[in-house]
Amino acid sequence: MTTTDSGEEIPFMQRLYNRIWLLAAAALLFFALSYSGWGMLDLLTIPSG
Repeated sequence: MTTTDSGEEIPFMQRLYNRIWLLAAAALLFFALSYSGWGMLDLLTIPSG
């Protein structure tokens, strides 16, 4: 585990939030998947005819 200079353990969520590029990639992946899913749902709900 990662510790500070005083020997305290850094919480997992704080270590995760310190990785800005990982958060940026996760946000882009989330929005790409949700946008694609929304588009597929719209295409599937178009009435045929």
